[in-house]
Amino acid sequence: MASAIFKPSRIVAIAVVGAAALWIGSGVMGSNEEPVGDQAAAEAPTIPIQKVAVATANPQKHERVILVSCVTEADHRAIAAARGGGVLVDLLVSAGDAVRSGDTIGQISDEGREAAVKQAEALVAQRQAEYEANKKLIDQGTAPRNSLPALEAAVAAADAVLASARAEAEKLAIKSPIDGVVDSVPLQVGQAVKDGTEVAEIIDPDPMLAVGAVSEFRRGSLRIGQKVTVRFVEGPPVDGRINFVGLSAEAATRTYKVEATMMNPDAAIADGLTCEMSISLEPIEAVSVPRSSLVFSDAGELGVRIVDANDKARFVAIEIVDDQQASVWVTGIEGPARVIVVGQDFVKDGDPVEAVSGADVAERAEPAA
Repeated sequence: MASAIFKPSRIVAIAVVGAAALWIGSGVMGSNEEPVGDQAAAEAPTIPIQKVAVATANPQKHERVILVSCVTEADHRAIAAARGGGVLVDLLVSAGDAVRSGDTIGQISDEGREAAVKQAEALVAQRQAEYEANKKLIDQGTAPRNSLPALEAAVAAADAVLASARAEAEKLAIKSPIDGVVDSVPLQVGQAVKDGTEVAEIIDPDPMLAVGAVSEFRRGSLRIGQKVTVRFVEGPPVDGRINFVGLSAEAATRTYKVEATMMNPDAAIADGLTCEMSISLEPIEAVSVPRSSLVFSDAGELGVRIVDANDKARFVAIEIVDDQQASVWVTGIEGPARVIVVGQDFVKDGDPVEAVSGADVAERAEPAA
């Protein structure tokens, strides 16, 4: 009986069942335990570090220059006009002639003006003779003295008529109102004119103005007497000085008028030329950064992101002091700084970053030769 129980086949079967039970039990119990040591470290999640391209920015003295599109404009111009009606009988100038103030440049027909002068002169002579004759009688006591005021008034009235006639006769001559150069003569001899008809336009080319407009951002940097350099399409640049900065903005453009005076004794600068006014400002401590590196903070401040000493991204507020085509000069960045030029939109303050030189990024982006 005992030998039947302890048969070898039964012993092997029991051993197999027991081993299987132990293996299954160890798996169930082990599933509730946490991994430890290197296994736990390997299974923990990792935070990726963002790569960014940076450029080193060093503060330096920057000479700011404001460029203003402008046009030349004569500081003095005037119209020589007829001061009375008539026919233009003589024209003494043509376009391009130099004239002085008071020079006669044309003549209109008499229209009876000289005759009116002679008539007035005769009236004055008559009234003066009457006055002198009656004055003697009054002095002799043969004429009433109270008639003297009437005689004096008659003489004065005659003098007034003569002055008016002479003034009208002076209108026969058309005179230049200023020193300058005749720019245009729109009339010809024989044309009828009336009071106020333009006979010639006179332009004084010295000094000449450069007239442009600046934004309200630039206006605060301008001062009366500030030196400027004016450049033209052709010819050498000319120095000048600001003589006017507008106080009221143009309604359409919101810009302010600015004028600079240039000496032009030889009339080399014509009126109406297109030009560019260059205005140098006081140097300022600033940093040049790419325009593309500018970002806005959550609060709406304009600035850049830099990589600090701990290799973390940080926002720095800036102020633009000069605007160029591909870069801007700004203040607000202290000391040498690593400004993020690529990837600044994908990081925020405090994010760990890996800084890569912006030059290296550009080289890798270039196609192989």
